[in-house]
Amino acid sequence: MNTILMVLHVLIAVIVVGPAMLVPWLGERALLARDGDAVHAAGRRTMAFNALTVLSAVFGTLAVATSDEYTFAAPWLIVSTTLYVLAVLNGAAVIPGVLARIGKELQDSDGVLDGEVLEQHRGRLLVLSGLGVVLYSAVIILMVWRP
Repeated sequence: MNTILMVLHVLIAVIVVGPAMLVPWLGERALLARDGDAVHAAGRRTMAFNALTVLSAVFGTLAVATSDEYTFAAPWLIVSTTLYVLAVLNGAAVIPGVLARIGKELQDSDGVLDGEVLEQHRGRLLVLSGLGVVLYSAVIILMVWRP
C-alpha cells in the first residue's frame, strides 16, 4: 500500500508542481503584451495548479503515515512541509491576487500603462514567481535528498 501511495504522490507532483512553478511566468509575458485578459487567465491557472499540488501533499502525508521508514518528526520533512505551505500560499493566493490586480488595471486602461508602472508590476511579479520556483525547488531537493 505504501508503494502505491508513494507512486501517486510522485506522479501527481510531477504533473502539477512543474506547471505550478512555471505558469506565473505566462502572466509576465501577458503583462509585457499588455493583455489584461491573458494576465487574468494566467492568475486563474496559477491558482488552479498550486491548489492541485495539495493532492500530492495528501498522498505524501498518507505515504509517511503508512511508512515504517519515515516519521513526521524527521527534520527534512518538517522543513520541506513548511516550505511547501509557503509555496502554496504564494502560488494560490499571493500571485493570483497580484495578477488579478494587474489584469484589472490593464483592462481599465485599455492596455495603456505608464512605463514605470509596468516595470513595477513586472518586478513584483518576477520576484513572486522566482520565490515560487525557489520554494518548490527546495521542497523537491529535500524530498529527494532526505538529509
